[in-house]
Amino acid sequence: MLNTKNEINKNKQSMNYHFSSIASKYRSIRTLDLEPVLYIKNQMNGKTKINMADVGCGDGRYSKEFLKYFGDKCFMHCIDYNENMLKSLENYFTEQNITNFCTRQGDANRLPIDNDSLDYIFTFNAIHHFEVPKFLSESLRTLKDDGHLFIYTRLRNQNSRSIWGTQFPLFAEIETRLYEFDELKQYIQEADMEIHSTRVFGYHRTSSLSRLVTQAKNNHYSTLALYDKETFKESLVTFQQNIKDNFDDLEQIKWTDENILIEIRK
Repeated sequence: MLNTKNEINKNKQSMNYHFSSIASKYRSIRTLDLEPVLYIKNQMNGKTKINMADVGCGDGRYSKEFLKYFGDKCFMHCIDYNENMLKSLENYFTEQNITNFCTRQGDANRLPIDNDSLDYIFTFNAIHHFEVPKFLSESLRTLKDDGHLFIYTRLRNQNSRSIWGTQFPLFAEIETRLYEFDELKQYIQEADMEIHSTRVFGYHRTSSLSRLVTQAKNNHYSTLALYDKETFKESLVTFQQNIKDNFDDLEQIKWTDENILIEIRK
């Protein structure tokens, strides 16, 4: 994990450049997991007039799913540090005739949201980009008294078992930003918040080698942007050979991904 302000600032600048460069194609290279969205929807128990925020929303893939399910029963604050991602979101939502949202360029450590105003906060695959204690403090400030925070992420051990962690050289070693559950639990307890539930989601993935190579070349995981050019080039060659050595059908490569959803109550 990042330990100093210099490291955090350097990582923020690097990631801002990375996300700016892939904003226009992010929707096409990333996988959308609908299961946690459906799970959260069921936890809401038919509430209406929901004020919610998607922090680290990126191009709005997950925000859109909530807006699709709830329609005009909710309003979504789409918050991200990267302006290019927010622009991509705005264009896409406009094309889809979605109007019950706003975009807010801002830092997860200082949310551009009023005190005690949100029913729900979500963050999908983004917590490792935040300073967790500050984000939790901001969540506590902006949530209503009965508000909920949902954190969807990969743990370090889950990442190491993925096809990237097992087959792409140095992937698990380079990705030092992810957390283990006990680390997140400690942060949550220190923020005087309560874990209401946790759920691990397992996904049986299928892809072709050409698709995986395309994703890698486009840095579909920000981890890949942490490689220097030569190391990435060498690792990609080795990755392709590893896949050929370990999978018989290069058009139907199968593996399992895992993520965890943590539900927190104020």
